[in-house]
Amino acid sequence: MDIKATIQRAKELRHEDKLEESQELLLDLLTEYPDDPTTLFEVGGSYDVLGEVLTANEFYQKALDEGLDGPDRQECLICLGINFRGIGDADTAVSILEDAAKQFPDNNSIRAFLALAYYSDGQDDFAVQTLLDLLLQTTKDASILDYTDTLEYYKDNLDEIWEE
Repeated sequence: MDIKATIQRAKELRHEDKLEESQELLLDLLTEYPDDPTTLFEVGGSYDVLGEVLTANEFYQKALDEGLDGPDRQECLICLGINFRGIGDADTAVSILEDAAKQFPDNNSIRAFLALAYYSDGQDDFAVQTLLDLLLQTTKDASILDYTDTLEYYKDNLDEIWEE
Protein backbone atom coordinates (compact mmCIF):
# COMPACT_ATOMS: atom_id res chain seq x y z
CA MET A 1 0.00 0.00 0.00
CA ASP A 2 1.34 3.42 -0.96
CA ILE A 3 0.95 5.74 2.04
CA LYS A 4 0.52 9.03 0.15
CA ALA A 5 -1.88 7.62 -2.45
CA THR A 6 -3.97 5.86 0.19
CA ILE A 7 -4.20 8.96 2.35
CA GLN A 8 -5.16 11.04 -0.69
CA ARG A 9 -7.92 8.56 -1.53
CA ALA A 10 -9.12 8.55 2.08
CA LYS A 11 -9.32 12.35 2.01
CA GLU A 12 -11.29 12.23 -1.23
CA LEU A 13 -13.73 9.77 0.34
CA ARG A 14 -14.03 12.03 3.38
CA HIS A 15 -14.86 14.99 1.13
CA GLU A 16 -17.48 12.84 -0.59
CA ASP A 17 -18.98 12.22 2.88
CA LYS A 18 -18.03 8.56 2.72
CA LEU A 19 -16.60 8.65 6.21
CA GLU A 20 -16.77 4.93 6.99
CA GLU A 21 -15.07 3.98 3.71
CA SER A 22 -12.37 6.53 4.38
CA GLN A 23 -11.93 5.13 7.89
CA GLU A 24 -11.62 1.55 6.60
CA LEU A 25 -8.95 2.57 4.13
CA LEU A 26 -6.95 4.35 6.82
CA LEU A 27 -7.28 1.50 9.30
CA ASP A 28 -5.97 -0.90 6.65
CA LEU A 29 -3.06 1.47 6.10
CA LEU A 30 -2.47 1.60 9.85
CA THR A 31 -2.23 -2.19 9.97
CA GLU A 32 0.58 -2.05 7.45
CA TYR A 33 2.29 1.06 8.85
CA PRO A 34 1.48 1.21 12.60
CA ASP A 35 4.28 3.66 13.48
CA ASP A 36 4.06 6.03 10.53
CA PRO A 37 3.31 9.49 11.96
CA THR A 38 1.31 10.69 8.95
CA THR A 39 -0.83 7.57 8.99
CA LEU A 40 -1.44 7.96 12.72
CA PHE A 41 -2.40 11.59 12.20
CA GLU A 42 -4.83 10.77 9.40
CA VAL A 43 -6.42 7.96 11.42
CA GLY A 44 -6.85 10.48 14.24
CA GLY A 45 -8.49 12.88 11.82
CA SER A 46 -10.81 10.15 10.65
CA TYR A 47 -11.91 9.39 14.18
CA ASP A 48 -12.30 13.12 14.76
CA VAL A 49 -14.76 13.61 11.89
CA LEU A 50 -16.67 10.57 13.11
CA GLY A 51 -17.10 12.32 16.46
CA GLU A 52 -14.84 9.95 18.39
CA VAL A 53 -12.74 12.70 19.91
CA LEU A 54 -11.03 10.73 22.67
CA THR A 55 -9.85 8.09 20.22
CA ALA A 56 -8.79 10.82 17.80
CA ASN A 57 -6.71 12.42 20.55
CA GLU A 58 -4.91 9.13 21.21
CA PHE A 59 -3.89 8.90 17.56
CA TYR A 60 -2.93 12.57 17.38
CA GLN A 61 -0.66 12.11 20.39
CA LYS A 62 0.89 8.96 18.91
CA ALA A 63 1.54 10.83 15.66
CA LEU A 64 3.31 13.60 17.56
CA ASP A 65 5.29 11.06 19.58
CA GLU A 66 6.39 9.36 16.35
CA GLY A 67 7.79 12.64 15.01
CA LEU A 68 5.03 14.16 12.90
CA ASP A 69 6.40 17.37 11.42
CA GLY A 70 5.69 20.27 9.11
CA PRO A 71 2.17 21.39 8.23
CA ASP A 72 0.71 18.12 9.50
CA ARG A 73 2.25 18.77 12.92
CA GLN A 74 0.70 22.23 13.00
CA GLU A 75 -2.72 20.86 12.09
CA CYS A 76 -2.38 17.99 14.56
CA LEU A 77 -1.56 20.33 17.43
CA ILE A 78 -4.50 22.57 16.53
CA CYS A 79 -6.88 19.59 16.37
CA LEU A 80 -5.59 18.23 19.66
CA GLY A 81 -5.95 21.63 21.34
CA ILE A 82 -9.46 22.15 19.94
CA ASN A 83 -10.50 18.69 21.09
CA PHE A 84 -9.21 19.10 24.63
CA ARG A 85 -11.03 22.42 24.88
CA GLY A 86 -14.16 20.78 23.47
CA ILE A 87 -14.18 18.04 26.09
CA GLY A 88 -13.76 20.57 28.87
CA ASP A 89 -10.04 20.21 29.54
CA ALA A 90 -9.12 23.82 28.83
CA ASP A 91 -5.91 23.63 30.87
CA THR A 92 -4.50 20.92 28.59
CA ALA A 93 -5.76 22.80 25.54
CA VAL A 94 -3.90 25.94 26.67
CA SER A 95 -0.71 23.96 27.23
CA ILE A 96 -0.88 22.29 23.80
CA LEU A 97 -1.74 25.49 21.96
CA GLU A 98 0.89 27.58 23.77
CA ASP A 99 3.46 24.98 22.76
CA ALA A 100 2.13 25.03 19.20
CA ALA A 101 2.33 28.85 19.10
CA LYS A 102 6.00 28.64 20.15
CA GLN A 103 6.76 26.01 17.51
CA PHE A 104 4.85 27.83 14.76
CA PRO A 105 4.83 31.55 15.62
CA ASP A 106 3.63 32.56 12.15
CA ASN A 107 0.49 30.40 12.30
CA ASN A 108 -2.27 32.83 13.23
CA SER A 109 -4.97 30.18 13.52
CA ILE A 110 -3.10 28.64 16.43
CA ARG A 111 -3.27 31.95 18.30
CA ALA A 112 -6.99 32.29 17.57
CA PHE A 113 -7.67 28.86 19.05
CA LEU A 114 -5.32 29.65 21.94
CA ALA A 115 -7.44 32.71 22.74
CA LEU A 116 -10.53 30.47 22.88
CA ALA A 117 -8.69 28.05 25.15
CA TYR A 118 -7.64 30.90 27.43
CA TYR A 119 -11.25 32.02 27.62
CA SER A 120 -12.45 28.51 28.46
CA ASP A 121 -9.73 28.26 31.09
CA GLY A 122 -10.98 31.42 32.80
CA GLN A 123 -8.03 33.48 31.60
CA ASP A 124 -10.15 36.22 30.08
CA ASP A 125 -7.33 38.79 30.07
CA PHE A 126 -5.02 36.52 28.08
CA ALA A 127 -7.88 35.70 25.70
CA VAL A 128 -8.56 39.36 24.93
CA GLN A 129 -4.86 40.24 24.77
CA THR A 130 -4.19 37.39 22.36
CA LEU A 131 -7.08 38.40 20.10
CA LEU A 132 -6.12 42.08 20.15
CA ASP A 133 -2.54 41.18 19.32
CA LEU A 134 -3.69 38.94 16.49
CA LEU A 135 -6.03 41.63 15.18
CA LEU A 136 -3.35 44.31 15.25
CA GLN A 137 -0.85 42.09 13.47
CA THR A 138 -3.18 40.89 10.74
CA THR A 139 -5.71 43.61 9.98
CA LYS A 140 -5.61 45.86 6.96
CA ASP A 141 -8.72 47.71 8.10
CA ALA A 142 -7.85 51.41 8.16
CA SER A 143 -10.43 52.23 10.82
CA ILE A 144 -8.73 49.78 13.20
CA LEU A 145 -5.21 50.78 12.18
CA ASP A 146 -6.08 54.41 13.01
CA TYR A 147 -6.29 53.28 16.65
CA THR A 148 -3.26 51.01 16.74
CA ASP A 149 -1.53 52.92 19.56
CA THR A 150 -4.68 53.01 21.68
CA LEU A 151 -5.43 49.32 21.15
CA GLU A 152 -1.80 48.41 21.88
CA TYR A 153 -2.05 50.33 25.14
CA TYR A 154 -5.32 48.72 26.19
CA LYS A 155 -4.07 45.26 25.26
CA ASP A 156 -1.73 45.52 28.22
CA ASN A 157 -4.04 47.62 30.43
CA LEU A 158 -7.41 45.93 30.04
CA ASP A 159 -8.71 46.91 33.46
CA GLU A 160 -7.55 50.51 33.51
CA ILE A 161 -10.14 53.02 34.69
CA TRP A 162 -9.48 56.72 34.29
CA GLU A 163 -9.58 58.92 37.31
CA GLU A 164 -11.32 62.24 36.82
